[in-house]
Parts: sequence; C-alpha cells; structure tokens
Amino acid sequence: MPIFEYQVYTPDGKPTGRTIEHLCSYSEKPKSLVSDDGHYALPIPALPAKTPGAWHGNWSEGLSSNQYSAALGRKVANTYEEAKIMKAKGFIPESDLGHNWVANTQEKLNNHWKAQEDYSIKFKENMKTMSPEDAVAATWTAQECLDGTVDNIYKQPLTGEK
Repeated sequence: MPIFEYQVYTPDGKPTGRTIEHLCSYSEKPKSLVSDDGHYALPIPALPAKTPGAWHGNWSEGLSSNQYSAALGRKVANTYEEAKIMKAKGFIPESDLGHNWVANTQEKLNNHWKAQEDYSIKFKENMKTMSPEDAVAATWTAQECLDGTVDNIYKQPLTGEK
C-alpha cells in the first residue's frame, strides 16, 4: 500500500509547514484529513518517478561507459553516440571528405604559404637595392595586382580552398 502525504493548513487557509503521512490503498485515499490539533490537511500531488522512458532522448548518454571521447572531452556510451553528438555540433566525419582530402588540403596550404614566402624573399632582396616605394612596385607588379594574383596569394584560406 502506498503512503500519501498531506499538507496541513490553518483554518484561514495558510500552510503550517507540517505534513501528515497516511497509509491506505488508492481506492481508499481520502480527499482531506483532519490533523491531531484540528487543522485540515489536503493531499500533496505525487510526482511520477523519473524512469528512463520519461527522460526522453539522451537518457543513456555516458552511462556505464569507459569509452572516453577525446574530441568531446568526456565519456560516451559508444562510438555511435560520439558520432551523433559530433554531427549535431556540425562536425563532418573524415571518411565523408573523400580520398586523401587532408593530405591534398595540406599540400594546397603549403603551396599557398610558399608563394607568400617567395614574395617576401623577393621584397627583402629588392629592399637592399631600392627605395621602399620602388621595392614594393618591383615585387608586386601592377599587372599582378590588377589580375588578382596578389589577392589570391595573400588570401588566408581557412577551408583549404584556393
């Protein structure tokens, strides 16, 4: 049989802060009780148990798992859960990027940085024999500036695209 809790109230309807526990079956549960000191008591609504089905999504997240996800910085239940969380955060699995995507992107970035370094070396060499204005003009020609070559070289591609 369940135990029901009742809140005790004064005759003018203010709660006293005391509760009464009453043991009875569901069918015999009274709508109100009278306490020993004559005050009335009304039932306190019972809260349903928080069972896994009532927790909705992610109730098992990280439970009984020893798998640590370095990418997330916490424990996860399994690799499926890790992939699901990563996808929700906007990450893309490396397998979806195509064959040698990382190596190809790194090669593009290295070529990009090499072109910047080449211009830097050329500018330093020109500075040894020319005034600053002439060194700039000799390093980055008007044609390269107008056709976008200089813009492409000094653009910082965060995605690896050129």
